[in-house]
Amino acid sequence: MKNLSCTKERKRMRSNLRKWWAESTDEERQSGLNWYSEAQEFSNHLSVRFNVSRETSAGVISALSPNNRWERNKVDAVNVFEAVQSGVSIDHVKVCTYNANKEKAFEIAKGNRKILKKSPKTYAFARNVGEMDNDFVTIDKWHLRACQTSSKSPRQCKESCTAKQYRLLQSDCIKVAKEIGVEGHVLQATIWMTIRNRWTN
Repeated sequence: MKNLSCTKERKRMRSNLRKWWAESTDEERQSGLNWYSEAQEFSNHLSVRFNVSRETSAGVISALSPNNRWERNKVDAVNVFEAVQSGVSIDHVKVCTYNANKEKAFEIAKGNRKILKKSPKTYAFARNVGEMDNDFVTIDKWHLRACQTSSKSPRQCKESCTAKQYRLLQSDCIKVAKEIGVEGHVLQATIWMTIRNRWTN
């Protein structure tokens, strides 16, 4: 990860992404194809239900996503919007992410804040969930692991990156996705499921 400016290292990481795609089953690819479409449907549902913009609904979802399971992420997003619209104090709402992210989600739901590009992961997730924006890829710890190894069993990997490294990894993921003939977010979702299935089974 520290040598991402090195052409050889970036080639190796792109090669690992191709290997994970080749490893994926038809079922995993179908799930990868559907994941963001279903997430966008949920974001649109929140937008209509709570009469907010799609940017706001996606922003709340994204703010609540770090270290949070998707099904719980959705529950937390609904609870935050209900609390804001009912005037319930933030202290009375429990979410399964960090307090700073809960505070951010409340401010976004109130219309006082937006997800910014300086937070590349949550910004990309909001763009993917809200608009399925093909210029952005959500790079989490599973994607970082896939970039670093093609091992089918767990290996110790770096699980965070700088904003500059994120942009390079995002660019490389989009490049590989174009080679394969899918969108960047589809490649990312498919690889996420594939490596997670192999490492946790």
